Amino acid sequence: MSAMDVMPDKAPDLVAKVGKKEPRSRRMEVLRSVTIVSVATYIEYALGLVFSIWIARALGPTEFGRYAFTIWLCGWLIICSNHALTTSSTKFIAEALGAGEPGVAAHISHRLGQYQHLSSFIVLSLFVIGTFIIRPTEWNHLLLPVTVLVIIAVAAKAGYGMLAAVATGQERFEPEAIAAVLAGVLGLPLVIGAALLHQGVLTFIAIFAIASLTLNLINRVLYRWYCQPYVAGPIPEAIATRLSRHLRLTGALVLLGSFKGSTIEVFLLNTFSTSAAVGFFAIAATLTRGAVQLFSVGLTSTLLPYMAKSFGQHGQEHAARFLSEATRFYWAVGIAIAGLGLVTTPDIVTLMYGNRYVEAIPAIEATLVLAGLLLIGNGISAFQTVVDRQDDRVRITVVALVANAILGIVLIPPLGLTGAVLTYAGTRFTDLGLAIYYLRRATTGGLPIALMSRLFAVGVVATASAWLLTINIPSRWGFVAGVALFVLIYLPGSVLVRYWSAEDFRLMGMIGNRLGPPGRLLMRGLGRLQSTRMPPSP
Repeated sequence: MSAMDVMPDKAPDLVAKVGKKEPRSRRMEVLRSVTIVSVATYIEYALGLVFSIWIARALGPTEFGRYAFTIWLCGWLIICSNHALTTSSTKFIAEALGAGEPGVAAHISHRLGQYQHLSSFIVLSLFVIGTFIIRPTEWNHLLLPVTVLVIIAVAAKAGYGMLAAVATGQERFEPEAIAAVLAGVLGLPLVIGAALLHQGVLTFIAIFAIASLTLNLINRVLYRWYCQPYVAGPIPEAIATRLSRHLRLTGALVLLGSFKGSTIEVFLLNTFSTSAAVGFFAIAATLTRGAVQLFSVGLTSTLLPYMAKSFGQHGQEHAARFLSEATRFYWAVGIAIAGLGLVTTPDIVTLMYGNRYVEAIPAIEATLVLAGLLLIGNGISAFQTVVDRQDDRVRITVVALVANAILGIVLIPPLGLTGAVLTYAGTRFTDLGLAIYYLRRATTGGLPIALMSRLFAVGVVATASAWLLTINIPSRWGFVAGVALFVLIYLPGSVLVRYWSAEDFRLMGMIGNRLGPPGRLLMRGLGRLQSTRMPPSP
């Protein structure tokens, strides 16, 4: 459905890059998975962005803020319903398959599926009780219909998320990818029709619920076609003990993280500022999440299962090699997100959403830069999950949540939207700093600071050049030239500063060959810049 949908992050992420000792067939298998997830997500995000634009233009800033609040609430309830179950499913199923135990994987799927049904029932029951006690003013006289629609949407999307996590653990990415695209295509005419008929916020919430239900049903059909079925049965005691501990720690982590993931900012904005400010912050979150998905979702959605399978086969040292590769790829992607965000945001927002949403531009620029530069935290989170360092992640999340609450209470009431962005920034920096600290305690490897610094300098030059070109072109489409200049500086520059290893370059060559003549032409150009003396793999 809408890009405003705050699904639980498919968190941790992959650079499905494999070390030098991995067989070629395994590298191609990983590349295929990345391609499936990436293409589907690009289509899904494009459709979701169209939904967001039509809805925002149809409702206006204030009503769109009320819609955004409802979708945010659905996302938070989904996180509470699934808590540790999705991450634990992916990790332990992939690990069991990596150890050659498909029967155990099927038993884990069944048990965690039962837990998910119970969890969703409890969460939605508490939601209904809380709703009729608090009676949110955003819904006014629409309390009953909105409550029913939220229940339908949350139950459907939480079930979809659980089934997708099980399929991901089996390294089957097709069901989720196909279901997301089909549901988006089916929902598009509903959104456009409602906008053209000038329908109100209730209609768009109803469409969201219908799209969530459609997504769930399509995914269930595809799961039966592509994946191994659930099978009731015992789980070995050693695995059951680890699974139980992982569920407790990850459950605490996810629930705490649900408050940290813009929840406090949205709640305080809704309480002390305006519905329009909530809408602006929601647009910033939507475009930022979309940019991150656009550039890194293939890495993101496949890292956890592949790293977990590697851990099950070879242990922590092999998983640490995945992390080293992932960090460098995340940093390169993150700089591109930050730079292009600064270059394109002003023109893109006015083109897509109209002049009524100009006030959202500074918030969007800030969140894009922060999300890009702090993207490397995704790889660290994946590593901590795989090697059972969830206690470290709980400590990180608790401290970051406290920082989030303090910053929000201090900054948002007096500063509104600006305070929300500053709160977001402070929380993300706290989170990453602690993640790096605990990573250094858990492994001997460190971040490739020298390489990262050289690429950062290239990114600064590319961004400054592209920004200057864009602002001097008297057209709302000037950002197109800016993007082209950024790419022309950033890609060759990354090669000239020797950021990529020989293995990286071979993988990029494989990708380039699959893109046909344009990809091969690009790789030939970059190959001429590549020095014969390659830097060692970090």
